[in-house]
Formats: sequence, C-alpha cells, structure tokens
Amino acid sequence: MVPSNWQLMASDGALAFYQPQLDADNAKEVCQPLLETLAASVLEWQQDADMMTWLIDFEGTRLMLKAAHYTQSVWLEALDEEGDEVISFLRRWWTRHPPL
Repeated sequence: MVPSNWQLMASDGALAFYQPQLDADNAKEVCQPLLETLAASVLEWQQDADMMTWLIDFEGTRLMLKAAHYTQSVWLEALDEEGDEVISFLRRWWTRHPPL
C-alpha cells in the first residue's frame, strides 16, 4: 500500500504527486510502493542526474513513471491515447480511494 504522504497534485494529462521523502538516492525505493499499489511492472528504467524514468506496464497499457528529486514530485504520463484514458481513470480512482 502507498504511504499516506503521497499527495495528489493538480496536473494536466498526468497523475502527479508531491513526495516529500524523495531525494536523488532513493527514487527506486520511494516509488516501489506506488508500483506495487498499481500492480505495474517495470519494463525499462533510466536514471539521469536529476530524474529517474521508468517505462511501466499497467494492465496492458504502457505509461511513463517519472521522479524528479529537485521538486520532490513523481508522476505518471501517458504515451498514447489509451494511456490518456488510463491516467484519467487512475486520477478518479485515487481521488475516491486515497491510500491510507
């Protein structure tokens, strides 16, 4: 289950969170509970100086999960129109059933 310190942020076209525990060294560990909550699998990942990016599979839809430690933010982005629909669904779901 995702810890309660994941704060949903307003965002166009993405599912974005403020994550105060995120820093340059712990992005994988901090994002793992989110991946587990979504039951998403990581297909590829990349770490740059200021951002970590994962290509994930969520129920057959590929999405990008990104974490930027300077802004302490984590977000899911769609790669196509199907992904846009999934992001909209996840935003509604999260708003109605925020993890405890």
